[in-house]
Amino acid sequence: MPEPSSDLTQLLRQWSGGDDAALEQLIPDVYPELHAMASRYVSRERPGTIQATALVHDLYLRLLKQQRANFPNRRAFFGFAAAAMRHMLIDRIRATQSQKRGAQRVRVPLSDDLQFVDPTSDDILDLDRALTELAALDPRKAEMVQLCAFLGCDQREAADVLGISLTTAKLDFRLARAWLDVRLGRQSAPDA
Repeated sequence: MPEPSSDLTQLLRQWSGGDDAALEQLIPDVYPELHAMASRYVSRERPGTIQATALVHDLYLRLLKQQRANFPNRRAFFGFAAAAMRHMLIDRIRATQSQKRGAQRVRVPLSDDLQFVDPTSDDILDLDRALTELAALDPRKAEMVQLCAFLGCDQREAADVLGISLTTAKLDFRLARAWLDVRLGRQSAPDA
C-alpha cells in the first residue's frame, strides 16, 4: 500500500462530512489500490469465478449506498473495504452453495497464512462466524485477519492500515490465527 496520504484523509473527511463530490474525487485515488488488492484476492479463486474489476465495482456501489459515510481516516475506509469484500464473498458462496450442493470443489487458501479455509466451502461461513466472535473479544485482531484474508493485504500492509507496528501486526495475526484454529476445530485448546 502506498504511504498514508493527507489528501486521501482530507477527501475521506469531506465525504464523511456530507460532501458527495469528495467521493467522486476519492474513487480515482483509491481505485488502483483497491483493484490491486482485489486482484491479489481473485488470484486465489478458481478461474472464472469472480473478477477483480467486478469486485471493486461492487464495492463502489456499496460506497454509493452509504447514507452517511463515516471514514475519518484511511484505516476506517480500508476496514470498510475489507468487510464489504468479505460480505460479498460470503454472499457469493451462499448463492453458489444453494445452486450447486455437493459439487466437486478444489481447496484454495484465502491467503498463505489462512490455508485451512476453503473459500468455496462451508469453511468460509464458519470463518465468518468465528471472525464475528473474535471481533467481540478483540476487534483489532479480527480486523487484522479480515484485512489479510478478504482484502488481500499482507501483514505489513495491514499494519499500515491499522496504524500499528509490523511486530504488533505479526503478533496479532499469530494470536488470531491460533484462536481461529481452536475455534474452527483445527486444533485442541491449549491446557490452562
